[in-house]
Amino acid sequence: MARRNPFRNEADAFRLLVIVGAAAATVVAIALLFGSLPGALAALVLVCVGGYYAVDWLREGLRKPPE
Repeated sequence: MARRNPFRNEADAFRLLVIVGAAAATVVAIALLFGSLPGALAALVLVCVGGYYAVDWLREGLRKPPE
C-alpha cells in the first residue's frame, strides 16, 4: 500500500506551503501581541490540530475507492 506524498503534485505542495505559512504568521502575531508564552501555546495547539488533520488527510489517500 503506497503512502500519499504531499509533494507528488504541485497543488498539494502549494496547499501545504500555504497552511504552514498561515500557521507561522498566526504564531508570530500572537507572540508579538501577547508575549512569548501565549505564542508558544498557540504553536503547540496549531501543531496538534495540524497533525490530526494531516494524519486524516493521509489516511484518506490510503482508503480504497468505492466500487
